[in-house]
Amino acid sequence: MSQTSGEYLATLEPLEPLESGGPEGAPGAMTADEAMLQAMRSGLPAPAINPYCRDKSYYAFLWAGILMLVGCIMPFDANYAAAGYQTMTGAIYMLIAIGMIRTWWGAINTNRSGGSSILWLLVCFVPLVATIMKMAAFDPAKAFEAASSHGFVTGKFEYAAGWGSFFGDIGGALAKDEEAAIRVGNFWRLLGPGSFFVFLGALIAELGFVGGVLGGAKKNKQLKQAKMAAAAEKRRQAKS
Repeated sequence: MSQTSGEYLATLEPLEPLESGGPEGAPGAMTADEAMLQAMRSGLPAPAINPYCRDKSYYAFLWAGILMLVGCIMPFDANYAAAGYQTMTGAIYMLIAIGMIRTWWGAINTNRSGGSSILWLLVCFVPLVATIMKMAAFDPAKAFEAASSHGFVTGKFEYAAGWGSFFGDIGGALAKDEEAAIRVGNFWRLLGPGSFFVFLGALIAELGFVGGVLGGAKKNKQLKQAKMAAAAEKRRQAKS
């Protein structure tokens, strides 16, 4: 007489319990040696965070390069079908942005800035001046005429007549004025939003550089005064 499936299973020996496949989590926080080992193994992990990098300016310079890169992949004029890096000027800006990201990412990882990172920081002065000149000389009427002749804009196209009316329309847009919001948006399109982001990134870079120079000079002055005070105190004690 054949055994039923239930009787057959009952004759089998019980299986051994399976062991846990993964290691148990650490009950406490990561030690300093473990954090250093993780940082060494990770290389340059996104988003470029090093627990031992205490200089916040390194992160500011990295974000300056990111802003410039974002601006380069955005349009520089009313032609929304073309990105800024497709022009010679935009390609140069993009190279500067990549240099900023690469060198300051490395500076964060090693907790030390080098000559190349400072060099790219100084080069950011070029896009800063160029974008300031472009925005200062920007004429919305001429930009609209050029955009219309190339077919970039068609139909009814209202825009702020200048920077003064542009800032006024921003206030109207915040007050939920739809026509003012349209004029602000069209003004940005004629100017090219990419130029503004390049300007913003370059401005952050140069302000950080100037702030670092002034801060270093102030620190050196304080150290010099401290040394002079210590020397004077030493001479006074020697006389007494």
